[in-house]
Amino acid sequence: MAYNFKNGRESVGDEPRSGRPVEARTDNNVQRVRTFEHQDRRITVRMLAYELNLKRETVRKILTDNLSMKKLYAKMVPSS
Repeated sequence: MAYNFKNGRESVGDEPRSGRPVEARTDNNVQRVRTFEHQDRRITVRMLAYELNLKRETVRKILTDNLSMKKLYAKMVPSS
């Protein structure tokens, strides 16, 4: 792709593309995770991901980063 710079390209950033955005941590998904988690505090990250049709890592990041929860034994609980 070095030939792009020879043709006048100045940026090393990605060009805009169509399709689904990479980030799934939207406000809507954060609210959906919060609602499901409050309905059943014993639900696992894997079960939440399955129920909400999200990736497990996305659900984990929502719980830890957006909802300030941490893993305690095998459960996610609000951090102090």
